[in-house]
Amino acid sequence: MWSRMSNELDRERVAALTATQRQATVAVLEGLSNTEWQQPTLCEGWTVADLAAHLSMSFRVSLPKLLVTMIRERGSFDRAADRLARRDAATMGRVELIAALRDNITTEWSPPGGDLVDSLCHDVVHGLDLTEGLGLPATATTPQLEVVLRTIESRNRMAYFGADLDGCALQASDIDFRIGDGDTLILPAKAVVLILTGRATVHDHRGA
Repeated sequence: MWSRMSNELDRERVAALTATQRQATVAVLEGLSNTEWQQPTLCEGWTVADLAAHLSMSFRVSLPKLLVTMIRERGSFDRAADRLARRDAATMGRVELIAALRDNITTEWSPPGGDLVDSLCHDVVHGLDLTEGLGLPATATTPQLEVVLRTIESRNRMAYFGADLDGCALQASDIDFRIGDGDTLILPAKAVVLILTGRATVHDHRGA
């Protein structure tokens, strides 16, 4: 699955994995109650509605609008994305937000400074924000989780997420992946992703 010295995935494989994740996310969103729609996710400060607005933002918000919002947020994409997600969650209905994601299952996009692999990782991690926040079974597949883990490692994304291994080495129990130095903590790939993306900590699992 991984090829070339850059360890990039081939385009068709990325597209297929991304579409699978988006389909799964749409299915989860469609099955939620109105109460669950307002519940918090693992993405700090965001409800399910906010997260749905964010996941569909790239298909609804024009580049000029995004740039204007970024200027208002002093050049920060993250703050602009937060502002737009909260605004759209407050002004758009759940049917409209879900439709925006459903209608773009196979639409390609890349985050600023990133590529299609980053887009896949974005969808998978936010999918975990959704299911973990609601206590639902994860929709991410083993191949998707492997892409996320190897991308975080090869592109040094731990710093972006503020992840701290606290002197531990993390080893996935269900795929061939290990990161860090020190005492080994063996966890499912999903749990490793949550730690490396700052959604959980090593301390959450020590002694478990």
